[in-house]
Amino acid sequence: MPRTSFEKTRKAIAKKKGPIESLHQYSRDSKRLHRAQGRDERLEKIAASRRRNDQPYLERASFFHEAIKQNEGRPLESGTIHELINTFVHQYDEELNEIQKARRKGRPASVKEDLLKVKIETLQKEWQNGFRYGARS
Repeated sequence: MPRTSFEKTRKAIAKKKGPIESLHQYSRDSKRLHRAQGRDERLEKIAASRRRNDQPYLERASFFHEAIKQNEGRPLESGTIHELINTFVHQYDEELNEIQKARRKGRPASVKEDLLKVKIETLQKEWQNGFRYGARS
């Protein structure tokens, strides 16, 4: 795993001055450490956001990859592809129906139910409009 900028900065300061415990609170080296720590936190937040945004694409790729594996690597026919796409688009329908049946009458929809509705709607829009990686909708 690559070293963080905080670790690099800490090592450079320790090489120059000795033990870091002896730094003054407002010293230049202390400020360098704070900047490096802030930079690492910012980069981690960006990386987490990127992973979260790429998750639907990874799920889609793994779904179709498994379908091709089950077909033993042979090319898929057009009808089979349409069937797989339809299965992928409607994969959350059963779960949504179960949640809706479990909800009492007059109660508002749960957060999970709302998220499933949004997922299903997004998948159906992509099915109708086509899929583009990285495109903003």
